[in-house]
Amino acid sequence: MNSCLDTYKNEFTIKFAQLMQEKLYIWKEIQSAQRSSLYSPASFMCYVGFSLLGFIPGKNEHDYNLNMHFWLFVVFFICAVITNIQVTNKSYQNEIKKTLFPELLKTFGNIYYGRDITSIDFNDEKMVKLFNVKGKGKVKIPYTIPNSMFEKSDLFDHKIIQREDDDCFWGYYNDVAFTMNETDFGFITKGKHEAYHRMFKGAAMHFKLNKKIQSRVLILSKFSLTKIPKNYEKVEVEYTKFSKKYNVWVEKNMMGGSGQIEARYLLNTAFLDRFMQIQTSFRVNGMRCSVYGQDMLIMLDTRKDLFEMNHLFGRIDDIGQYKHLFNEFGSVISFIEVLNLSSRTGL
Repeated sequence: MNSCLDTYKNEFTIKFAQLMQEKLYIWKEIQSAQRSSLYSPASFMCYVGFSLLGFIPGKNEHDYNLNMHFWLFVVFFICAVITNIQVTNKSYQNEIKKTLFPELLKTFGNIYYGRDITSIDFNDEKMVKLFNVKGKGKVKIPYTIPNSMFEKSDLFDHKIIQREDDDCFWGYYNDVAFTMNETDFGFITKGKHEAYHRMFKGAAMHFKLNKKIQSRVLILSKFSLTKIPKNYEKVEVEYTKFSKKYNVWVEKNMMGGSGQIEARYLLNTAFLDRFMQIQTSFRVNGMRCSVYGQDMLIMLDTRKDLFEMNHLFGRIDDIGQYKHLFNEFGSVISFIEVLNLSSRTGL
């Protein structure tokens, strides 16, 4: 993986320095305006308004304790300030990303950023072919992974009811179409009290393989809470380093043990080593993978936000703060290198 990233490191650094020189004054103006909004009269009124809730007596409160309610006022005020800082920081980071990410991604080739883009003007026949869209020129690109892809993966046993996406990347590299979403989704149980149940939070990646897999293969981190369907059987992987961390399951089919054979062919030592590198690179809590047909879906479970800019109160011109961006951008692109997905002779 390092050799893949090193290929782009110098170009990425130069491009970032150029953008820093061109956009710094704009970014500083955005940062200053967002900081000022935190202590504007409107924000202060919101802080006080929310904090006044602390003086409302409790339902079963018989003797009003002014001292206790004063401290509730202080706690509510602090919570209001912290919440506003978090929301404002997210807004600030998103504004910077809109002017930074699209340009930085050009370092890696035909990669695009943004979940709000519904169409883009280009005459890239390869993009049209790889994403299986019709027409040329202005075409619609599936820049987010559809819910149906998650639901048919056999990694989740409920229909997605609620979903929220963050950063999205899509494009192609080495003739392989891929899409990546930071996403958070789940379902809602109804009854006396509705309750939201999170199914997944993290980064989801979809790759279009150059080879078809006839029996669905599931690869799960040890102790995964994923419920394995009854029509699957376990694959014993004779690679201790891998089997200590992951379990593999293959869908039974009408052709006897052909599913086991195909799974073992897929799970050669090179593939297993590359797969384990993914979790190391992203430092995620766990992984789930579903492979079927030409679709490979990789789910990286993590509660942290990936691809984040420096904080609202950080220095924009501190280039050292952006080093993690290269590692994360490079990790997305290097998935194809790590998994060798561009090979048409095998995985």
